Amino acid sequence: MLFILYVILSSLGIILFKLGSSDIYFKLAANSISLKLSFVSILGLICYIVSFLLWMAIISKSDVHIIVPIGLGMTNIAILLGSYFVLGEQINMYSIIGACLIIFGTIIINKG
Repeated sequence: MLFILYVILSSLGIILFKLGSSDIYFKLAANSISLKLSFVSILGLICYIVSFLLWMAIISKSDVHIIVPIGLGMTNIAILLGSYFVLGEQINMYSIIGACLIIFGTIIINKG
């Protein structure tokens, strides 16, 4: 359950941050730093921070050599799907082949 929540929050964080990225303003001067984030970007950042905390809990209780490739692979696939459905980005044949390889690799890692 924590793992699924991690994948959802991590992917959602990146997608929300992308949605709000047009309103981001960052300026670094000699004596000041200015940063402006949109509400959507802040929500994305919160999702990403919570997902990081979940990730720390997950890897502390799991075999790292198994959970890290699975976590990264599933997050990549969730971002691929989210970018298609939410952001309207196109998925090409290479993306589909890559996603299939990730799924196949995840199955192999779980069998090992």
